[in-house]
Amino acid sequence: MMNEHFDVGIIGSGPAGLSAAFALKAAGKSVVIIEEYLWGGTCPNYGCDPKKMLLGAVEAKQQAEQLVPAGLTGSLDLDWSVLMRHKMAFTEPVAARKIVGLDEAGIIHRYGHASFIDNQTVKLSEQTITANNWVIATGTQPARLDVPGDQYLLDNEDFLNLTTMPAEIVLVGGGFIAIEFANLAAAVGTKVHIILKGTAILTEFDQTLTQKLKQAMQAKGITFHDNFMTQAVQKQGQRIELLANDGRIVSADSGFVAIGRRGNTDALNLAAANVELTDSLVKVDGYLKTTADNIYAAGDVTNLAVPKLTPTASTQGRYVAQHILGLNTEQIHFPATPVVVFGAPKLAQVGVNPDIAIEQGYQVTEFDMTRWMGYYRNLEPLAQAHIVLNESGVIVGASVLASHADELINYLTVAINRRQNQKDLRSEMYAYPSLGSDITTFLGAAMD
Repeated sequence: MMNEHFDVGIIGSGPAGLSAAFALKAAGKSVVIIEEYLWGGTCPNYGCDPKKMLLGAVEAKQQAEQLVPAGLTGSLDLDWSVLMRHKMAFTEPVAARKIVGLDEAGIIHRYGHASFIDNQTVKLSEQTITANNWVIATGTQPARLDVPGDQYLLDNEDFLNLTTMPAEIVLVGGGFIAIEFANLAAAVGTKVHIILKGTAILTEFDQTLTQKLKQAMQAKGITFHDNFMTQAVQKQGQRIELLANDGRIVSADSGFVAIGRRGNTDALNLAAANVELTDSLVKVDGYLKTTADNIYAAGDVTNLAVPKLTPTASTQGRYVAQHILGLNTEQIHFPATPVVVFGAPKLAQVGVNPDIAIEQGYQVTEFDMTRWMGYYRNLEPLAQAHIVLNESGVIVGASVLASHADELINYLTVAINRRQNQKDLRSEMYAYPSLGSDITTFLGAAMD
């Protein structure tokens, strides 16, 4: 059996794995990166990027509908098949582009399934690969329902590859994926059902704003089935049915599971390398080292209590490279990191959650932004923000529910990381009129 040896081996080619690979190779290390599915990982192939490609036309239609009272006439229709062609034009070249980038950098890449033999060796098809250090960056996969008939439910990748959108769908779960896919499907005229174990959506977010988002979704015709404990899924002709333990049944043309994610670790044979798991996630310390001293983990597959996002994964990949190279001996540090749900409207949050802020002694200020120039001109029906201040008046948290929440939260993230107060905000100079100038004018004044 052939063997290859490298300074560093990386399993997984998502943002964490690629960031580590390029940084290590640039420093002169011999590097191999192994992928068993799509080069580039979840985000550019069947995650955040293709979702955003679909959202462009959807958001344009939603904004156009708002502007009818302002003089916009005519109507717009969305064609799902054309939307998908637009998305595919972006996603289809991703894998090839990643390989070209690896080749140009001189990074060796191997395709196939890797499993550990010991803490320095992995088996890959008919060969073995040894490395002084390994980086596990295998990401996550959809969690499944542990009920009979779960196999009838599709997942996020299936949704983002639908050639035709069904007339009626059911989404199981109330997190990011369910809310975002509900927005997309409803926009093209699909009847959408959302199955919730309780009554709340997006439980890690500001619950005052999530309740408003839920109401906005209901106003668009999306049906929530609260306190629905799924006990089975079954086929009924060409449709599927979800059965609850209280006898309720929800029927649709297609169903999608969106109850969360779990680590891609089942088939890595990590026990052979003495790498421990926390549930399905790789247990790491503050240096991203696993329980095997020469093996690191980075990205969504780790058990770190940080948002599982492309920016945090890339940060971890770069950190691992620096730690292996001896350039960073401090524990990894993450600045305040914004999280966005691309619903209608969008919901964004960063820093201290307003739900727990008051009990921790912080001040929470609420803003209705519908009269801000940036929102009033577009007749936005719902635009709210909560800003959290500490005892010194410094911004430590924010949540925003609005069409441009993804942009507004970036301004507020910078303010948090710079430890700015209202005086600092008002001293910033932004183009006028714009969302940036709205922040300095309205937030600065209201926080005085």
